[in-house]
Amino acid sequence: MRVLLISGSLPPMKCGVGDYTANLAKALDRRDDTSVAVLTDAAAKPIPSDFDFEVFPIVDGWRMTNFLRIAKVVRRWHPDLIHIQYPTQGYGRAYLPWLLPALFSIANVPIVQTWHEYHMETVRRNLLNAILSGGLVVVRPDYKATMPNWYRWLIRRKHFGFIPNASAIPQIRLSDTERLAVRSSFASPAVRLVVYFGFAYPPKRVELLFEIADPSQHHLVLICDLNSNDEYHKQILDRLNRAPWTGKVTVTGFLPAEDAGRILAAADAVVLPFQDGGGLWNTSIHAAVKQGTFVLTTAQEQQGYDSASNVYYARPDDVADMRCALRTHVGKRSPEIVGDPTSEWKSIADAHEVLYTSVL
Repeated sequence: MRVLLISGSLPPMKCGVGDYTANLAKALDRRDDTSVAVLTDAAAKPIPSDFDFEVFPIVDGWRMTNFLRIAKVVRRWHPDLIHIQYPTQGYGRAYLPWLLPALFSIANVPIVQTWHEYHMETVRRNLLNAILSGGLVVVRPDYKATMPNWYRWLIRRKHFGFIPNASAIPQIRLSDTERLAVRSSFASPAVRLVVYFGFAYPPKRVELLFEIADPSQHHLVLICDLNSNDEYHKQILDRLNRAPWTGKVTVTGFLPAEDAGRILAAADAVVLPFQDGGGLWNTSIHAAVKQGTFVLTTAQEQQGYDSASNVYYARPDDVADMRCALRTHVGKRSPEIVGDPTSEWKSIADAHEVLYTSVL
């Protein structure tokens, strides 16, 4: 089976869906019965050395004029099936990515889509894609339930599959000495290390960390890019540069996956106070849980401490509850997870193969 993945982003570009696509491509490529390639943005260069699959970084801005360039690659590589990821950072606000399923359907090429997020913008742009035949993969267990009834009716003929996500950050095993060394690079051993990891957008509510954490006991590490030209980022930068947080916050910027994993593994807590709630389908939460570190996040339905995953779920915006939970559970660690680090992605690839076969 020849599978062409299309994604607006791919490492070294900064995008969670791009990381997901790379890991899916690696897992599919390990199968003896599958050949895989990824068509992506021209910014996805240089191609990482651990990519054993073909990469076509040929799209410049995802304008309509790029379609002939995309079609040439498709005709030359001759996939049995095209699998498109939505949304990605690389697509920007271009319309071409959302029209690709219809354009390829006209050419009678089987199409599978993955919808990673659910919000009204995605619903609006995917209206035509919902009607088209083919496969639909979602990574959130409640995705279908959140759709209006009329939207579920539109996708009724699709080969539908919920395939859980997995972390793009490797599981890092640190000794006590190694953990202390990582922590000491940020703050004194007497201070607890509290980490945020991911993109900094208003729905991520990064600014709440300054209300949840205690500057007398905690050092904040923000593993994200902050740009003073961005209004939301500027608010965060202004907050961390004034009392009582002056000198008690480190902004690392974007980090390679292994470096980010080491900080998550050394932290006393990872705090992700999402506006709309999260769950283990969220890659940031999943990455932190894999390290055994205590995670404080939000959820719409589940509340309280889950000892099995070492995660506390608070109601969105409930700062008092999150502050109490951090004080109670900071420093707790789950037992070391043992197993093949590629097994999750192998299961994901196997589930995709089943859906691909069904579509074909």
